[in-house]
Amino acid sequence: MQKYEYYYEGAEFYCYPDTNVLINKFHIKNDVELDKVDRQISALKAVELSINHINGKFDFAHICEIHRYLFGDIYEWAGQARKGGFMSKGGSVFANSDFIESNFNDYYEKLTKENYLKNLDKSIFCERLSYFMGEVNSIHPFRDGNGRTARLYFSQLAANAGYKLLFNKIDKDELLLADILAYQGNYQLLTEILNQITTQI
Repeated sequence: MQKYEYYYEGAEFYCYPDTNVLINKFHIKNDVELDKVDRQISALKAVELSINHINGKFDFAHICEIHRYLFGDIYEWAGQARKGGFMSKGGSVFANSDFIESNFNDYYEKLTKENYLKNLDKSIFCERLSYFMGEVNSIHPFRDGNGRTARLYFSQLAANAGYKLLFNKIDKDELLLADILAYQGNYQLLTEILNQITTQI
């Protein structure tokens, strides 16, 4: 899977001194080794969450609980909004950390007004879901693990609306490109992908 370089203010909150390695509960100071452990543990946690969903209202507390469950065995800051200012990945600059929760609350207000995307035909559901996925991506609430957390969050949202999202059926690089385009306000590719991987429950 293609990777993009992160840049963020406030590195001292998260990394071992003079490194880009995230401070972790295993005291691993090699980024390759940490990435392997991170993905192994979070993958197992994701399987558990795909079976037993975390109950919530799809608000900020809900997505934080999903992140905490996925990454709490690895990082002390799991489930907490990132801090330290701005963060960028590739050419995308995400919300300032001071406004993460308020931006998410604005997103949540829109979601509630659309009744959590319930009672929509599949094509309309996918169109609106792509918009909301782009909104959450632009906030990027966590220091790491945003994509994995968002996929589980939106899978739960879809299930609540009577649909199932089969993210394992799509190429990860294509999904990443669709996420980037959605961040830029172009939802076409993400909508097309969602139409391919969405089925009724």
